[in-house]
Amino acid sequence: MRPQVADRFLPRLLERLAARHGGTLVGAALMVVACLTHGAMMAAVKGLAGTYPIWQILLMRSIGQFVMLIPLIVGTGGQVLKSERIGLQGLRAVLSFIALMAAFYAIAHLPLAEASAISFLRIIFVVALAGLIFSDRIGAIGWAAAAMGFGGIVIMLDPSAEGLNEAAAIAAAGALVTAVVTITVKALTRSDSTATMMCYSAGGLTLLCLVPSVFTWKPIGWDDSPLFALLIASALVTQWCFTNAYRHGETSTIATVEYFRLVAAALIGLIIFAEVPTPGALAGIALIMSASFVAVRRERIRVWLFG
Repeated sequence: MRPQVADRFLPRLLERLAARHGGTLVGAALMVVACLTHGAMMAAVKGLAGTYPIWQILLMRSIGQFVMLIPLIVGTGGQVLKSERIGLQGLRAVLSFIALMAAFYAIAHLPLAEASAISFLRIIFVVALAGLIFSDRIGAIGWAAAAMGFGGIVIMLDPSAEGLNEAAAIAAAGALVTAVVTITVKALTRSDSTATMMCYSAGGLTLLCLVPSVFTWKPIGWDDSPLFALLIASALVTQWCFTNAYRHGETSTIATVEYFRLVAAALIGLIIFAEVPTPGALAGIALIMSASFVAVRRERIRVWLFG
């Protein structure tokens, strides 16, 4: 199959499937796959974090993705790198670097279910940012959902303990940055292809990770190679499916399907790492997930309550 497949054949296939079965159904299926592969990526990160610096893990992920995209770049004669919004692509790369560093740190230091749950604060942050930046209607229900979400993160931060849960705080900050990244991705899908966005993301992250990695590089052992391979492949599939899920499906529906990511993370954490959430963590997770659901479905809830 020629390198142009990812940039031509697959998008056309998705368009045909969306026309036949509906964009939301196709988007939901893509999001389920993204949730499963994201769980695999989390497991790889957690398995590697005890041996390698976070930025080196992220560097290998980014290099692996970029190398896999080189045939596409060469096959299209560099056309896939043409973007109408280079500045926004650069901003997205920087923000993605910050968000992924925070996310990888959380995965390394928190149970996978907790790290996944806190990442869902992104949905609440997106709603809030849309209201502040684009003057979208948030309403009392939307702001109540935001308050619930922050209540959940306060419980998980456990301020009554001897020390603040640093990993949870970093995860929450990463979720905020991820919300900004989500808005930039939505804007970029209007002008650039998924392949173009993936190329700029992988290339930008590689450059940003190189600097700290040069000074702290740790040789990669053969025993860890399968985990690095899983990290690279799962991240590539996750990004492609995630972007196309939101490209083809209704945003509120796809965001709801994304909750399956927490289930996948919890199962992987339990089966592979024997992680059992504490009662406090479960309470925080429940609040965050409930708040995220309300934030996504606020318009339907408003109609149901007030007609």
